[in-house]
Amino acid sequence: MDRREHGGAPRTRDTALTGHAGGGTQWALVPIVLLRHAGFPFSLLRQVADASASYAADVALARCDEALRTGQELKAALREEGVGAAGEIASRAGMLRPLPPRLLRRLQTDHGPASARAAQRYQEAVVSLESAWESFEKDHDAALARGRETVVRLFRDPALQQVLLLSNDAHFEEFVHWIDGGGGGSGGHVKRMTDLLAMYLQRVTTKNETHAHFGPLAVARVAPDDAGVSWSTGPLRRVAFLSHWAGEAICEVFSSRPGILESVRPRRRSLAFRQDARIRRYAFETRTGMPDDWRFVEAAAATFDDDQVWLWERCDGELTVAQLRAAWMRRSGPPPRRAFDEVLHDLVGKDWLIARLEIPVGTADPLRTLIGHLEEGTAEHTVVRWFTDTLRRFADGPAEDRAALLGRMKTTFEKVTGKAANRSQGLHYSDRSILYEEAYSPVRNMTLGREVERVIRDELSLVYDLTLLAPRLRVRREQEILYGWVTERFGLGQRVALPHFYAGFFEDKPRLAKECEAVDRDIAALDRDLTDLLLAGVTADQRETVVDRDRLEEFLARHPATPPALCNPDVMLAARDADALARGDFLAVVGDCHAVREALTHSSVAPMMQAEAPDLLDEVYACYRSLLDEDEVLIDLSRAHPDKTAAQLTYPCPDLEVHGLSPKSRDAVLHPCRLYVVATPERLELRAQGVRGRLKLLAPLAGGPSIRQDPLSPFAFPRHFGGVGLRSVGHDHLPRIRCGRVVLHRERWRMPAHVFRGWGPGRRPAKGDAADFAAARKLCRDAGLPRHGFLRIPE
Repeated sequence: MDRREHGGAPRTRDTALTGHAGGGTQWALVPIVLLRHAGFPFSLLRQVADASASYAADVALARCDEALRTGQELKAALREEGVGAAGEIASRAGMLRPLPPRLLRRLQTDHGPASARAAQRYQEAVVSLESAWESFEKDHDAALARGRETVVRLFRDPALQQVLLLSNDAHFEEFVHWIDGGGGGSGGHVKRMTDLLAMYLQRVTTKNETHAHFGPLAVARVAPDDAGVSWSTGPLRRVAFLSHWAGEAICEVFSSRPGILESVRPRRRSLAFRQDARIRRYAFETRTGMPDDWRFVEAAAATFDDDQVWLWERCDGELTVAQLRAAWMRRSGPPPRRAFDEVLHDLVGKDWLIARLEIPVGTADPLRTLIGHLEEGTAEHTVVRWFTDTLRRFADGPAEDRAALLGRMKTTFEKVTGKAANRSQGLHYSDRSILYEEAYSPVRNMTLGREVERVIRDELSLVYDLTLLAPRLRVRREQEILYGWVTERFGLGQRVALPHFYAGFFEDKPRLAKECEAVDRDIAALDRDLTDLLLAGVTADQRETVVDRDRLEEFLARHPATPPALCNPDVMLAARDADALARGDFLAVVGDCHAVREALTHSSVAPMMQAEAPDLLDEVYACYRSLLDEDEVLIDLSRAHPDKTAAQLTYPCPDLEVHGLSPKSRDAVLHPCRLYVVATPERLELRAQGVRGRLKLLAPLAGGPSIRQDPLSPFAFPRHFGGVGLRSVGHDHLPRIRCGRVVLHRERWRMPAHVFRGWGPGRRPAKGDAADFAAARKLCRDAGLPRHGFLRIPE
């Protein structure tokens, strides 16, 4: 039987795994669920919304429609009299401009009564439009001023000011001083400040944050023997962490100090390979840092001298600088041409070696790691202990103390490291501050009963299977492409060391990319077939379509449910109340469905979930193991730690050290130089020297789904990041697609960016706040948009 795993509640993040033993497709469920909350009630936004401005805009739009209609009638009346559109009159009607008295007199004297009546109706409509538009602009300006005052008033709440402290501490004092001073200043300054505050308010009331008290989490369990949903309550609990990048900055400074440098264990860059004196280093690059945007590139190449080769080969992450220095002095053969420190500094400076204290990738608590590196009683140990104690006071302290505590930590950090205590200004998800905070919500001991479990495990399986159709097809096809290429280039049964595999890949990359274009076409055809099935019989203005489950299962049965796959669905349950959930009277919607490394154990909340549910890692790992063939070995990755989302639990399996340091002992760490690829008569295999069995990666080294981004991607589980995978090219509007009580796809509109530009009737300027608001109201009316929705802007 195929197995898959999961976890969830009113807004849940669940984990689905698939296996491959047996004939059917059945999902297994990890019974531990992440429940995500909005930090503030959605009702706060109602205080900012202003119905009067919307009404005034709608009146102006209706008057514009009337003016356009009467303008067309006037032109038609003139043509009927055989005088064409009468030049200036037609021009004015096209621009929705009033007719001056002289033109009105000419229409009455030179044309028939039909044209005169049409002109009078047009004139009345245009004058009415002018009046409505002027009234709308005034109403909008007044509503905007009221809204800005409301936003400022709301952010006098200490809890919302804490949102600013944790989201934008670099400018926190500026915000608080401005708010406390009444929120005045020039129009441009007020607009900039209140627009930003409104954005924060929108995010914290609509569950767009997973951070501190304005995006807290709870851990729930699926309980199929229970009915309904139950929970208890308790106080909100905060947990503060030093950011990984801040810990690395402290490590770098401490590493240069004589008392610590000699204990550092230098290691080679993981994707650097030597052949004689020639060294090549590969890397993974990204524009956005998102899981589907990494590319594999050759970063550098060099020829080493004998001294560099000797030292580089011995930097294995085990030997300390002191041990390497002693071995250098005992070298046999020709004496070194350069000093040890000179060679070490040269290799580090050119990024061939890492020779400093490191915070392992995935570590959520860098201070605990730092303490382990330092001797008690030293100045460095005292600094780290002070940060640990102050972080705890920050998390536990009252709101009025927290800004000062953070300020002291930032000052101390800058004094210790010589670096700014903020980074990456203007970016989201980048750990801009030296700390971040998570929080357990007041919800405790939540259980989700049998109806929720049935929906998540069984009824939503259609969503999981449909989402994974294309990723599975890509892996199957690209496995074939890679197998044919390896067989042709290197031969059957040949162990191809990873550096040779990479070198050949880059030589033949254009050819392989060309072959992958055929895979893209097959995936596009699959998406068209699925779209046609889901939209069969749908009319252009239809808002919802209901699809028969049997038809979908027949479609899925035509496509192999291989290879084994994992997904983390983000599930929303729409129910009137808890009793409705118990009765099964609810809808289940999957907003996103990520097939990446299991997200509950590879995210910023992983250590907090493990603390609340100590069996989490065991449950997830057991499900992963169930997906493997008997001769496969599960391998996790140590990649990079760019922000808090890179935190992860330590799986009881080997790590492949791709970039950052693994937290595991060196005997549990694979270096890429030990890997090799071999084409057997049955398949292409990834193996490692000293490891029995084929390697199964939790994710590709780079993260990309295709061999174009990462040639080892077929040795990982199928990969998908984002929505449910229905691209539906050529369909700018999709109705809501429902199957029973499962919403397979929410209603969706695709729109070009220019529709959001400002709008004004006729010759009115299409710039400014009122014009932007009118454009939004016009878009909502013309497209039939609901009052609330999610807006996504592609890269």
